[in-house]
Amino acid sequence: MNPDGCASNVPKGCLWARRMGVCVCVSPDVAPKSSFRGLDKFGVNCCYLICSFAEFNFQQERKQQTKRMTQHYQLHFDTPIYSSAFINPTTLILGAGGGTTKSGITNKLTIINITTKQEHQLNLQKGDDVPMSMHYDPLNHLLICGINSTSTPEHNNTHLRTFLLDKNQSQLKFKSAQPLLTYQSNDHYQRITCLSPQAPKLLAIGGTNNQLELLHYPTLKPAFKTLWCEQDQQLYAVDFHPDGSQFLVGSSHTIKLFSTKRKKGKLTHPHLIRQIDRPTTEKNCTFRNAMYGRGMNSSMVYTILNHLPSRTSSGWGKDARKAQLISWKLGSGERERCKLISSKPVTCFDVSASGRLVAFSSSDLSIGILDGASLRSLLSILHAHEFPVTSLKFSPDDSRVVSCSADMTMRVIELDGSILDGSWQSYLFVLGCVLVVVVAVLLHFLK
Repeated sequence: MNPDGCASNVPKGCLWARRMGVCVCVSPDVAPKSSFRGLDKFGVNCCYLICSFAEFNFQQERKQQTKRMTQHYQLHFDTPIYSSAFINPTTLILGAGGGTTKSGITNKLTIINITTKQEHQLNLQKGDDVPMSMHYDPLNHLLICGINSTSTPEHNNTHLRTFLLDKNQSQLKFKSAQPLLTYQSNDHYQRITCLSPQAPKLLAIGGTNNQLELLHYPTLKPAFKTLWCEQDQQLYAVDFHPDGSQFLVGSSHTIKLFSTKRKKGKLTHPHLIRQIDRPTTEKNCTFRNAMYGRGMNSSMVYTILNHLPSRTSSGWGKDARKAQLISWKLGSGERERCKLISSKPVTCFDVSASGRLVAFSSSDLSIGILDGASLRSLLSILHAHEFPVTSLKFSPDDSRVVSCSADMTMRVIELDGSILDGSWQSYLFVLGCVLVVVVAVLLHFLK
Protein backbone atom coordinates (compact mmCIF):
# COMPACT_ATOMS: atom_id res chain seq x y z
CA MET A 1 0.00 0.00 0.00
CA ASN A 2 1.12 3.54 -0.77
CA PRO A 3 0.62 6.30 1.81
CA ASP A 4 -2.27 7.74 -0.21
CA GLY A 5 -4.30 4.54 0.04
CA CYS A 6 -3.64 3.16 -3.43
CA ALA A 7 -2.25 -0.29 -4.05
CA SER A 8 1.49 -0.63 -4.44
CA ASN A 9 1.11 -2.20 -7.86
CA VAL A 10 -0.74 0.70 -9.49
CA PRO A 11 0.34 1.51 -13.05
CA LYS A 12 2.96 4.19 -13.60
CA GLY A 13 0.31 6.40 -15.12
CA CYS A 14 -1.50 6.58 -11.79
CA LEU A 15 1.67 7.79 -10.07
CA TRP A 16 2.23 10.28 -12.89
CA ALA A 17 -1.34 11.50 -12.54
CA ARG A 18 -0.87 11.95 -8.79
CA ARG A 19 2.22 14.05 -9.48
CA MET A 20 0.10 16.24 -11.71
CA GLY A 21 -2.29 16.83 -8.79
CA VAL A 22 -5.02 14.38 -9.87
CA CYS A 23 -5.69 11.55 -7.41
CA VAL A 24 -6.80 8.45 -9.27
CA CYS A 25 -7.08 4.74 -8.45
CA VAL A 26 -7.25 1.67 -10.62
CA SER A 27 -9.77 -1.10 -11.07
CA PRO A 28 -11.02 -3.07 -8.04
CA ASP A 29 -8.92 -6.13 -8.86
CA VAL A 30 -5.64 -4.28 -8.08
CA ALA A 31 -6.78 -1.89 -5.31
CA PRO A 32 -8.26 -2.66 -1.88
CA LYS A 33 -11.91 -1.98 -1.14
CA SER A 34 -10.93 0.85 1.19
CA SER A 35 -9.62 2.74 -1.82
CA PHE A 36 -13.15 2.92 -3.27
CA ARG A 37 -15.01 3.79 -0.08
CA GLY A 38 -17.93 6.05 -1.05
CA LEU A 39 -17.72 5.17 -4.74
CA ASP A 40 -20.29 3.18 -6.67
CA LYS A 41 -19.51 1.12 -9.75
CA PHE A 42 -19.84 4.24 -11.90
CA GLY A 43 -17.28 6.11 -9.81
CA VAL A 44 -14.84 3.22 -9.94
CA ASN A 45 -15.13 3.08 -13.71
CA CYS A 46 -14.46 6.82 -13.95
CA CYS A 47 -11.32 6.39 -11.87
CA TYR A 48 -10.21 3.50 -14.05
CA LEU A 49 -10.75 5.50 -17.24
CA ILE A 50 -8.73 8.44 -15.88
CA CYS A 51 -5.94 6.12 -14.80
CA SER A 52 -5.82 4.45 -18.21
CA PHE A 53 -5.63 7.87 -19.86
CA ALA A 54 -2.84 8.84 -17.44
CA GLU A 55 -0.91 5.67 -18.28
CA PHE A 56 -1.09 6.52 -21.98
CA ASN A 57 0.11 10.10 -21.32
CA PHE A 58 2.90 8.83 -19.11
CA GLN A 59 4.20 6.52 -21.83
CA GLN A 60 4.00 9.30 -24.42
CA GLU A 61 5.87 11.70 -22.14
CA ARG A 62 8.63 9.16 -21.57
CA LYS A 63 9.02 8.66 -25.31
CA GLN A 64 9.23 12.41 -25.89
CA GLN A 65 11.79 12.84 -23.10
CA THR A 66 13.95 10.07 -24.53
CA LYS A 67 13.78 11.68 -27.95
CA ARG A 68 14.64 15.14 -26.61
CA MET A 69 17.58 13.94 -24.54
CA THR A 70 19.45 12.82 -27.67
CA GLN A 71 19.22 16.15 -29.48
CA HIS A 72 22.27 17.94 -28.15
CA TYR A 73 25.93 17.93 -29.09
CA GLN A 74 29.22 19.62 -28.26
CA LEU A 75 31.55 21.78 -30.34
CA HIS A 76 35.21 22.11 -29.33
CA PHE A 77 37.38 25.23 -29.58
CA ASP A 78 40.97 26.11 -28.74
CA THR A 79 40.16 28.86 -26.23
CA PRO A 80 37.97 29.30 -23.13
CA ILE A 81 34.64 31.05 -23.90
CA TYR A 82 33.18 33.75 -21.63
CA SER A 83 30.42 35.49 -23.62
CA SER A 84 28.18 34.91 -26.64
CA ALA A 85 25.47 36.53 -28.76
CA PHE A 86 23.31 35.21 -31.59
CA ILE A 87 23.51 36.97 -34.98
CA ASN A 88 20.78 34.78 -36.45
CA PRO A 89 19.29 31.38 -35.50
CA THR A 90 22.37 29.49 -36.75
CA THR A 91 25.26 31.91 -36.21
CA LEU A 92 26.87 33.24 -33.03
CA ILE A 93 29.65 35.53 -31.95
CA LEU A 94 31.82 34.19 -29.12
CA GLY A 95 34.05 36.15 -26.77
CA ALA A 96 37.00 33.87 -26.03
CA GLY A 97 40.59 33.86 -24.87
CA GLY A 98 43.00 33.38 -22.01
CA GLY A 99 42.53 36.77 -20.37
CA THR A 100 45.36 39.11 -19.40
CA THR A 101 47.52 36.33 -17.99
CA LYS A 102 50.57 35.08 -19.89
CA SER A 103 48.83 31.88 -20.95
CA GLY A 104 49.74 32.19 -24.60
CA ILE A 105 46.04 32.00 -25.54
CA THR A 106 44.96 34.87 -27.80
CA ASN A 107 41.90 36.90 -26.86
CA LYS A 108 39.51 37.00 -29.81
CA LEU A 109 36.01 37.35 -31.21
CA THR A 110 34.89 34.24 -33.10
CA ILE A 111 31.97 33.96 -35.53
CA ILE A 112 30.70 30.38 -35.70
CA ASN A 113 28.00 28.91 -37.93
CA ILE A 114 26.46 25.96 -36.09
CA THR A 115 25.18 24.30 -39.26
CA THR A 116 28.30 24.51 -41.43
CA LYS A 117 30.80 24.65 -38.51
CA GLN A 118 32.64 27.46 -40.33
CA GLU A 119 34.61 29.87 -38.13
CA HIS A 120 35.88 33.40 -38.69
CA GLN A 121 38.10 35.02 -36.07
CA LEU A 122 39.18 38.53 -35.15
CA ASN A 123 42.21 38.56 -32.87
CA LEU A 124 42.22 41.43 -30.39
CA GLN A 125 45.16 43.75 -29.92
CA LYS A 126 47.91 43.13 -27.42
CA GLY A 127 46.82 44.39 -24.00
CA ASP A 128 43.13 43.74 -24.66
CA ASP A 129 41.34 41.39 -22.27
CA VAL A 130 38.85 38.67 -23.16
CA PRO A 131 35.32 39.94 -24.09
CA MET A 132 33.26 39.43 -20.92
CA SER A 133 29.81 40.58 -22.10
CA MET A 134 28.19 41.41 -25.43
CA HIS A 135 24.97 42.29 -27.22
CA TYR A 136 24.34 42.19 -30.97
CA ASP A 137 22.16 44.82 -32.66
CA PRO A 138 20.74 43.18 -35.83
CA LEU A 139 19.21 46.42 -37.11
CA ASN A 140 22.56 48.23 -37.34
CA HIS A 141 24.70 45.07 -37.69
CA LEU A 142 26.66 46.22 -34.67
CA LEU A 143 28.31 44.20 -31.91
CA ILE A 144 28.56 46.00 -28.56
CA CYS A 145 30.84 44.37 -25.98
CA GLY A 146 32.98 44.87 -22.91
CA ILE A 147 36.73 44.42 -23.47
CA ASN A 148 39.17 45.80 -20.94
CA SER A 149 42.29 47.52 -22.24
CA THR A 150 45.53 48.24 -20.44
CA SER A 151 44.92 51.17 -18.09
CA THR A 152 47.71 53.71 -17.48
CA PRO A 153 47.78 57.23 -16.00
CA GLU A 154 47.91 58.57 -19.57
CA HIS A 155 45.28 56.24 -21.05
CA ASN A 156 41.94 55.23 -19.56
CA ASN A 157 40.49 51.74 -19.85
CA THR A 158 38.54 51.91 -23.15
CA HIS A 159 36.33 48.97 -22.23
CA LEU A 160 33.19 49.83 -24.26
CA ARG A 161 33.83 48.50 -27.78
CA THR A 162 31.74 48.35 -30.94
CA PHE A 163 32.35 46.29 -34.09
CA LEU A 164 30.55 46.32 -37.45
CA LEU A 165 29.53 43.03 -39.04
CA ASP A 166 29.75 42.76 -42.82
CA LYS A 167 26.86 41.75 -45.09
CA ASN A 168 28.12 38.17 -45.36
CA GLN A 169 28.10 37.92 -41.54
CA SER A 170 31.63 36.58 -41.59
CA GLN A 171 33.89 39.53 -40.75
CA LEU A 172 33.97 42.02 -37.87
CA LYS A 173 35.48 45.46 -38.28
CA PHE A 174 36.47 47.63 -35.33
CA LYS A 175 34.38 50.80 -35.03
CA SER A 176 34.89 52.50 -31.65
CA ALA A 177 36.35 52.23 -28.15
CA GLN A 178 35.71 54.52 -25.21
CA PRO A 179 35.97 54.65 -21.42
CA LEU A 180 32.72 54.88 -19.49
CA LEU A 181 32.94 53.19 -16.10
CA THR A 182 35.26 54.52 -13.40
CA TYR A 183 37.24 51.47 -12.37
CA GLN A 184 39.40 51.73 -9.24
CA SER A 185 41.05 48.39 -9.95
CA ASN A 186 42.19 46.50 -13.04
CA ASP A 187 40.24 43.51 -11.71
CA HIS A 188 36.91 45.20 -12.54
CA TYR A 189 35.25 44.61 -15.90
CA GLN A 190 32.09 45.32 -17.90
CA ARG A 191 29.73 42.60 -16.67
CA ILE A 192 26.52 43.94 -18.28
CA THR A 193 25.86 44.93 -21.89
CA CYS A 194 22.14 45.15 -22.64
CA LEU A 195 20.21 46.94 -25.41
CA SER A 196 16.50 47.78 -25.17
CA PRO A 197 14.23 46.21 -27.83
CA GLN A 198 12.06 49.24 -28.59
CA ALA A 199 12.84 52.72 -29.93
CA PRO A 200 13.93 55.15 -28.64
CA LYS A 201 16.56 52.67 -27.58
CA LEU A 202 18.64 52.62 -24.42
CA LEU A 203 21.95 50.86 -23.83
CA ALA A 204 22.78 49.65 -20.32
CA ILE A 205 26.45 49.26 -19.38
CA GLY A 206 27.25 47.88 -15.92
CA GLY A 207 30.48 46.93 -14.22
CA THR A 208 31.69 44.81 -11.34
CA ASN A 209 32.41 48.11 -9.57
CA ASN A 210 28.58 48.36 -9.07
CA GLN A 211 28.27 51.28 -11.51
CA LEU A 212 25.46 51.34 -14.08
CA GLU A 213 25.22 53.77 -17.00
CA LEU A 214 22.08 54.19 -19.18
CA LEU A 215 22.90 55.65 -22.60
CA HIS A 216 20.94 56.87 -25.58
CA TYR A 217 21.54 54.53 -28.52
CA PRO A 218 23.27 54.78 -30.94
CA THR A 219 24.66 58.18 -29.86
CA LEU A 220 25.96 56.69 -26.56
CA LYS A 221 25.15 59.93 -24.73
CA PRO A 222 23.91 59.71 -21.11
CA ALA A 223 20.14 59.18 -20.75
CA PHE A 224 20.02 59.17 -16.92
CA LYS A 225 22.27 59.95 -14.03
CA THR A 226 24.62 57.19 -12.94
CA LEU A 227 23.08 54.44 -10.82
CA TRP A 228 25.18 52.84 -8.09
CA CYS A 229 24.52 49.57 -6.32
CA GLU A 230 24.92 49.47 -2.53
CA GLN A 231 28.43 48.69 -1.31
CA ASP A 232 27.42 45.46 0.45
CA GLN A 233 25.82 44.10 -2.73
CA GLN A 234 26.83 43.11 -6.25
CA LEU A 235 25.28 44.31 -9.50
CA TYR A 236 24.29 41.19 -11.46
CA ALA A 237 21.56 41.90 -14.00
CA VAL A 238 19.85 44.50 -16.17
CA ASP A 239 16.96 43.73 -18.50
CA PHE A 240 14.48 45.80 -20.52
CA HIS A 241 10.80 44.95 -20.72
CA PRO A 242 9.73 43.82 -24.23
CA ASP A 243 7.48 46.89 -24.64
CA GLY A 244 10.35 49.23 -23.69
CA SER A 245 8.39 50.96 -20.91
CA GLN A 246 10.64 49.90 -18.04
CA PHE A 247 13.86 48.15 -17.06
CA LEU A 248 15.02 46.17 -14.05
CA VAL A 249 18.27 46.31 -12.13
CA GLY A 250 19.16 43.18 -10.19
CA SER A 251 21.61 43.10 -7.30
CA SER A 252 22.36 40.61 -4.55
CA HIS A 253 19.49 41.73 -2.27
CA THR A 254 16.98 43.63 -4.43
CA ILE A 255 15.38 43.79 -7.87
CA LYS A 256 14.42 47.36 -8.76
CA LEU A 257 12.03 48.22 -11.60
CA PHE A 258 12.52 51.65 -13.22
CA SER A 259 10.58 53.61 -15.83
CA THR A 260 12.36 54.41 -19.11
CA LYS A 261 10.61 57.79 -19.43
CA ARG A 262 13.09 60.67 -19.71
CA LYS A 263 12.71 64.37 -19.09
CA LYS A 264 13.68 66.49 -22.07
CA GLY A 265 16.73 68.66 -21.56
CA LYS A 266 17.31 67.43 -18.02
CA LEU A 267 19.43 64.58 -16.75
CA THR A 268 17.73 62.86 -13.80
CA HIS A 269 17.62 59.53 -12.04
CA PRO A 270 15.03 57.11 -13.48
CA HIS A 271 11.70 56.84 -11.68
CA LEU A 272 11.52 53.81 -9.37
CA ILE A 273 8.32 51.84 -10.04
CA ARG A 274 8.72 48.95 -7.62
CA GLN A 275 11.29 47.07 -5.59
CA ILE A 276 11.38 43.32 -5.01
CA ASP A 277 13.35 42.22 -1.96
CA ARG A 278 14.73 38.85 -1.03
CA PRO A 279 12.11 36.61 0.62
CA THR A 280 12.19 37.26 4.37
CA THR A 281 11.63 33.55 5.03
CA GLU A 282 14.90 32.65 3.31
CA LYS A 283 18.23 33.12 5.07
CA ASN A 284 21.72 33.32 3.56
CA CYS A 285 20.41 33.75 0.03
CA THR A 286 21.13 36.22 -2.76
CA PHE A 287 19.62 37.06 -6.12
CA ARG A 288 21.88 35.88 -8.94
CA ASN A 289 19.90 36.91 -12.02
CA ALA A 290 16.64 38.55 -13.06
CA MET A 291 14.78 38.90 -16.36
CA TYR A 292 11.38 39.95 -17.64
CA GLY A 293 9.16 37.34 -19.23
CA ARG A 294 8.60 37.55 -22.96
CA GLY A 295 5.58 37.06 -25.22
CA MET A 296 2.76 35.27 -23.44
CA ASN A 297 4.61 35.65 -20.10
CA SER A 298 5.58 39.32 -20.38
CA SER A 299 3.60 40.07 -17.20
CA MET A 300 6.16 38.14 -15.14
CA VAL A 301 9.56 38.83 -13.64
CA TYR A 302 11.88 35.85 -13.13
CA THR A 303 14.56 35.81 -10.44
CA ILE A 304 17.24 33.29 -9.53
CA LEU A 305 17.79 32.91 -5.79
CA ASN A 306 21.00 31.16 -4.73
CA HIS A 307 21.35 29.85 -1.18
CA LEU A 308 24.52 29.56 0.88
CA PRO A 309 25.02 27.52 4.04
CA SER A 310 25.06 29.42 7.32
CA ARG A 311 28.51 30.14 8.73
CA THR A 312 27.29 29.04 12.14
CA SER A 313 25.92 25.76 10.76
CA SER A 314 27.74 22.64 11.92
CA GLY A 315 27.28 21.01 8.53
CA TRP A 316 26.27 21.82 5.02
CA GLY A 317 23.07 19.80 5.18
CA LYS A 318 20.79 18.77 2.38
CA ASP A 319 20.26 21.43 -0.32
CA ALA A 320 22.39 23.91 1.66
CA ARG A 321 23.54 25.49 -1.61
CA LYS A 322 20.25 25.10 -3.45
CA ALA A 323 18.93 27.45 -6.14
CA GLN A 324 15.33 28.53 -6.66
CA LEU A 325 13.56 30.06 -9.63
CA ILE A 326 10.84 32.51 -8.56
CA SER A 327 8.29 34.17 -10.84
CA TRP A 328 6.72 37.45 -9.70
CA LYS A 329 3.64 39.31 -10.93
CA LEU A 330 4.83 42.41 -12.74
CA GLY A 331 1.76 44.47 -11.83
CA SER A 332 1.76 43.87 -8.06
CA GLY A 333 5.22 42.52 -7.27
CA GLU A 334 3.67 39.48 -5.57
CA ARG A 335 5.32 36.10 -5.76
CA GLU A 336 3.47 33.81 -8.19
CA ARG A 337 5.50 30.57 -8.31
CA CYS A 338 8.65 29.19 -6.74
CA LYS A 339 10.56 26.10 -7.82
CA LEU A 340 13.71 24.40 -6.53
CA ILE A 341 15.75 23.92 -9.71
CA SER A 342 19.18 22.84 -8.48
CA SER A 343 21.03 21.63 -5.41
CA LYS A 344 23.92 23.94 -6.34
CA PRO A 345 24.05 27.67 -7.22
CA VAL A 346 22.87 28.76 -10.67
CA THR A 347 25.44 30.51 -12.87
CA CYS A 348 23.45 31.60 -15.96
CA PHE A 349 19.80 32.15 -16.90
CA ASP A 350 17.89 33.09 -20.06
CA VAL A 351 14.32 33.48 -21.35
CA SER A 352 13.29 32.51 -24.89
CA ALA A 353 12.01 35.16 -27.31
CA SER A 354 8.50 33.68 -27.25
CA GLY A 355 8.52 33.50 -23.45
CA ARG A 356 7.41 29.85 -23.49
CA LEU A 357 10.73 28.49 -22.25
CA VAL A 358 13.37 29.44 -19.66
CA ALA A 359 16.81 27.89 -19.27
CA PHE A 360 19.42 27.81 -16.51
CA SER A 361 22.87 26.40 -15.87
CA SER A 362 24.09 25.23 -12.49
CA SER A 363 27.52 25.04 -10.89
CA ASP A 364 26.98 21.27 -10.74
CA LEU A 365 27.58 21.44 -14.55
CA SER A 366 23.96 20.71 -15.45
CA ILE A 367 21.59 22.60 -17.77
CA GLY A 368 17.81 22.68 -17.36
CA ILE A 369 14.93 23.92 -19.51
CA LEU A 370 11.54 24.71 -17.98
CA ASP A 371 8.09 25.82 -19.05
CA GLY A 372 7.92 29.60 -18.71
CA ALA A 373 4.40 29.67 -17.24
CA SER A 374 4.25 26.67 -14.90
CA LEU A 375 8.04 26.34 -14.25
CA ARG A 376 7.63 22.65 -15.00
CA SER A 377 10.88 20.87 -15.91
CA LEU A 378 11.01 19.85 -19.58
CA LEU A 379 14.63 18.86 -20.18
CA SER A 380 17.76 18.27 -18.11
CA ILE A 381 21.36 17.59 -19.14
CA LEU A 382 23.34 16.46 -16.12
CA HIS A 383 26.95 16.89 -17.25
CA ALA A 384 26.94 19.47 -20.02
CA HIS A 385 30.49 20.79 -19.48
CA GLU A 386 33.65 20.13 -17.50
CA PHE A 387 33.62 23.66 -16.02
CA PRO A 388 30.60 25.81 -15.04
CA VAL A 389 28.71 27.55 -17.85
CA THR A 390 29.76 31.17 -18.52
CA SER A 391 27.11 32.05 -21.13
CA LEU A 392 23.67 30.61 -21.92
CA LYS A 393 21.51 31.88 -24.79
CA PHE A 394 18.30 30.98 -26.64
CA SER A 395 18.38 31.48 -30.41
CA PRO A 396 16.07 34.25 -31.74
CA ASP A 397 13.60 31.68 -33.11
CA ASP A 398 13.56 29.43 -30.00
CA SER A 399 14.98 26.56 -32.06
CA ARG A 400 18.03 25.93 -29.86
CA VAL A 401 19.87 26.78 -26.66
CA VAL A 402 23.64 27.29 -26.66
CA SER A 403 25.83 27.08 -23.57
CA CYS A 404 29.50 28.11 -23.43
CA SER A 405 32.17 27.37 -20.86
CA ALA A 406 35.78 28.01 -19.96
CA ASP A 407 36.40 24.32 -20.74
CA MET A 408 36.70 25.44 -24.41
CA THR A 409 33.43 23.85 -25.47
CA MET A 410 30.01 24.98 -26.62
CA ARG A 411 26.98 22.71 -26.24
CA VAL A 412 24.13 23.08 -28.72
CA ILE A 413 20.71 21.86 -27.57
CA GLU A 414 18.25 21.51 -30.45
CA LEU A 415 14.66 22.29 -29.48
CA ASP A 416 12.15 20.72 -31.85
CA GLY A 417 8.39 20.88 -31.49
CA SER A 418 8.34 18.05 -28.95
CA ILE A 419 9.69 20.15 -26.10
CA LEU A 420 7.27 22.97 -26.89
CA ASP A 421 4.43 20.45 -26.97
CA GLY A 422 5.70 19.05 -23.67
CA SER A 423 5.30 22.44 -22.02
CA TRP A 424 1.53 22.09 -22.55
CA GLN A 425 1.22 18.40 -21.66
CA SER A 426 0.17 19.00 -18.05
CA TYR A 427 -2.72 21.21 -19.18
CA LEU A 428 -3.76 18.73 -21.85
CA PHE A 429 -3.76 15.92 -19.30
CA VAL A 430 -6.07 17.74 -16.90
CA LEU A 431 -8.34 18.70 -19.81
CA GLY A 432 -8.37 15.07 -20.94
CA CYS A 433 -9.36 13.88 -17.46
CA VAL A 434 -12.25 16.35 -17.37
CA LEU A 435 -13.45 15.20 -20.79
CA VAL A 436 -13.30 11.53 -19.70
CA VAL A 437 -15.44 12.25 -16.63
CA VAL A 438 -17.95 14.32 -18.66
CA VAL A 439 -18.35 11.52 -21.22
CA ALA A 440 -18.72 8.93 -18.45
CA VAL A 441 -21.41 11.01 -16.72
CA LEU A 442 -23.35 11.43 -19.95
CA LEU A 443 -23.22 7.71 -20.67
CA HIS A 444 -24.28 6.93 -17.10
CA PHE A 445 -27.40 9.08 -17.27
CA LEU A 446 -28.28 8.04 -20.83
CA LYS A 447 -28.51 4.44 -19.57
